[in-house]
Amino acid sequence: MASRKETKKAEFEKLLSDILDPQDVEVYAVREKGCELVFANRQAKNHLKFGETMVSNCKTSLAKSLPDICDFCVNSKSASEMFEIQDMEGRSYNARCCRVEWIDDKPAAVFYMRDITQEKAQNELLYAMAYVDQLTGVPNRQKLKEDFNAIEAKIANGSVSGVVALFDLDHFKAVNDTYGHNTGDLVLRRLTEHLQGEKDFNGHLYRLGGDEFILLYSEPSSKFESDDLLRAHYEELLAKALRAYTLPTIEVKCTLSIGVSVFPHHGENLSELLRKADIALYKAKADGRNQVTFFESQYDTAQKFRDLYINIQPILNSAGKTFGYELVDRGNTGDEEDTTVNLNEFNRTVDALGFNDIENNVQYFITYSKQLMNPAVLKSLPREKFIIQILLPADVVQGELNEQLALCKDLRKNGYKLALIGLHSGVSTQELLEIADYCKFARSDKNTMKQKMLISGNKRVRFIASDVDTQAAYQAAKDMGYQLFQGFYFNQPVIGAKTKEISPLKSNYFRLLKLSSTDDYMDFREISSVISSDVALSYKLLRILNSAAVGLRNVSSIAIAVAYLGEESLKKWIAVLALRGIGEDKPLELVRMSLIRARFGELLAPHFRIKRDLRQVFLVGMLSLLHIALDMSKEQLVEEIAVADDISDSLLNKTGIYSDLLRFYEHYEYANWDAVSQYVEENQLDPQFVNEAYISAVKWYSDLVL
Repeated sequence: MASRKETKKAEFEKLLSDILDPQDVEVYAVREKGCELVFANRQAKNHLKFGETMVSNCKTSLAKSLPDICDFCVNSKSASEMFEIQDMEGRSYNARCCRVEWIDDKPAAVFYMRDITQEKAQNELLYAMAYVDQLTGVPNRQKLKEDFNAIEAKIANGSVSGVVALFDLDHFKAVNDTYGHNTGDLVLRRLTEHLQGEKDFNGHLYRLGGDEFILLYSEPSSKFESDDLLRAHYEELLAKALRAYTLPTIEVKCTLSIGVSVFPHHGENLSELLRKADIALYKAKADGRNQVTFFESQYDTAQKFRDLYINIQPILNSAGKTFGYELVDRGNTGDEEDTTVNLNEFNRTVDALGFNDIENNVQYFITYSKQLMNPAVLKSLPREKFIIQILLPADVVQGELNEQLALCKDLRKNGYKLALIGLHSGVSTQELLEIADYCKFARSDKNTMKQKMLISGNKRVRFIASDVDTQAAYQAAKDMGYQLFQGFYFNQPVIGAKTKEISPLKSNYFRLLKLSSTDDYMDFREISSVISSDVALSYKLLRILNSAAVGLRNVSSIAIAVAYLGEESLKKWIAVLALRGIGEDKPLELVRMSLIRARFGELLAPHFRIKRDLRQVFLVGMLSLLHIALDMSKEQLVEEIAVADDISDSLLNKTGIYSDLLRFYEHYEYANWDAVSQYVEENQLDPQFVNEAYISAVKWYSDLVL
């Protein structure tokens, strides 16, 4: 007959089994001395394939199935954290071991184990779907981002350096076009298998997409004594990949072009390093392919424009009057270093624009920079003219809102007006709205209903509509309640408008424009007659001739002005006056853009690879938007004003000799830097000079504003 103690032990173990069996866990209790297995629940017995009688020794049962289990037993050490272990059949378990006082008041090691084999397989599948390229089996772009993020802090503090090498297959398109995409896919698989089989490339390869791949290498910065030694090391290593890759069944051979950026020398974040590696890659292709090319700053024409240029784009009110200008690079990548206005360049631009000579009510929008809180800047910057743009993050969380709110309050305390940029209608930002003066919704926010509700519910805030490039977009934004408009809708013709009847007062301007636009002999007598017949016209012309833009002083008569200027200069300045007079009932920006185009082109013309006629370049820019001011078609304008064939061909179609210049103006105004860079390179212009010419043209126009 069982003793009372044995009965109590049996009852306890049955109760414990009743509690544990419904759970997805295996539980074992092992006595310290002799490794006696004193308890196993039902799942544990099934795992060890116990029959009616449980084996009483851990060494011949549990430890035999899980050979590493003894390393984690608290009988051999004081405590155990959670660990993962595999049995002899390859099943994986999450486990933990702890010491307890068993029912018989003697110590025992208790193992808690959960089979995670299926869960682990599912996780590995999900991981493969998220981080592994399905065609080649190498890590994908997302894995590259995560791996780079793991070393980004070390790059920033200078403890890690390395390279991002971007490569693609030369002539790969010929493989796809000739043999089909299945063959192209096979080439990519064989290529990655080959590279992964090489110790120099194994574990460093990622696929971005198509035939583009990345090799990422990082080492402690102390490994290389100089950047030259680092570069020489990776140049030699990467050159090992420069072979011709093909298949036995095809004739096309694919070589590799490799572009390399070095961190931290060329940047500390992945997007910047990829951009520069991409520039180096295209340089490698341009130089003949099948080579390794390291990024050099002179390759980066577009970046030169981002570094040099502060975009000057108008913001208009509902009456078409200029409210202000945005001074920020529209070509930026979104990083702080790109969106922050460099105040050294900014001050130069401020000086060039001549703010002291511009109307006091014109406002200037600039992106927030920490430098704006510098005491020297606070002292010198005319804060009444500037509105500070605060860029809201794409995924707004409460903590970030609190940071933005604190920043806004600090700026407000220092006398700045504020504009929230990238507002999301679906996110609660009421606290920020209560302190902001102006707001722009994020371009990705298309919920017009919520936008309209926010606009109507915040009457104190002035909302700015972005990308208003057509009259229809302007009208739609106006109907939603927007008060300010940014875009180039004003330089779009009104579809279906009848030819404008020119008023008697403006007919004098138009007559002068026709007289000054001709390539024939200029009739000074008729010009003098037109000007003399209009007192206001005479006064305005003399004001322009005495302005800083022309440089003449104390010109008191038209005759003296003509004698000073000569025929060609007089043509230009009369044309300027006429354009301003004709377009005075249109948004000022229409005239401003036309005249800046004219002067910009005139300054660039002597420096083109193929020389351009300065007189015609000026007229092309000036006349490029005149048809809108007159509510005419371009064809009607050219018919009304007898201009040279080269000018009319350029205005009317894309084949004239100045058509490329007109496209260049548009790209510059919209900050399409890739297209601008291409044009600058094709015409062998210096980017620094191009930027300075634009700023000079803007200042020249500012000096004309009387």
